[in-house]
Amino acid sequence: MYKEIAIKLFPGVEELVGKKLYKSYSCPRCPKEELEEWTITGFGSVGKNRHELADYLGGYSFPYGKKVTKVLVGEAEEYIKKYESAPLDMFNVILHVEKYTTYSDGTTAKSTTAETFDIETGFTDNVSLNKEDFKEKIEKDKEEYEKYYAPREGYVACERCGKQVPENEVVKYKLIYQAWDNYRGKYVTSRIGTFCSGECAMNEQMALEG
Repeated sequence: MYKEIAIKLFPGVEELVGKKLYKSYSCPRCPKEELEEWTITGFGSVGKNRHELADYLGGYSFPYGKKVTKVLVGEAEEYIKKYESAPLDMFNVILHVEKYTTYSDGTTAKSTTAETFDIETGFTDNVSLNKEDFKEKIEKDKEEYEKYYAPREGYVACERCGKQVPENEVVKYKLIYQAWDNYRGKYVTSRIGTFCSGECAMNEQMALEG
């Protein structure tokens, strides 16, 4: 039933099986031209909001470990019917993908995952069926890297966002946080952090507080 719903949502999704899907991890702070290449091996559907879908379905859970009876089979069949009749806008399509990585020692490892495809918004920004879709973004990332993040003389990198800031404009902030010592146990300590702005300093402080 998961495949049937996916086909209704995305006519032609069956034709994607065996084709490539690309993932980019480029960003302005660390531009990368290399793309991860995955192969689509299957597809299905998944609820956009699992709690909303569970409420709609009545929270049914097939009782594992119990003797299968006609009553239980009937309940399962009713659940399937209700799932299949649920409004399509409650679902997204998922694509099952895999890739093989060969390491320096000659060993090969298989990785599998699933990527969500929203009919309204598509994939997330770092996933695409077309590698050419990333060209413009990667070029923009390179430009922003040179403008904001590339190391330069007389500048210091903000330890929160990574942007370069002139040494005479650095915001120094005393960070207070908990640390762990194998002998003394957990204790409160502090250090001076260097940032591009008070906002980054406060964000770092809040992150250290958990």
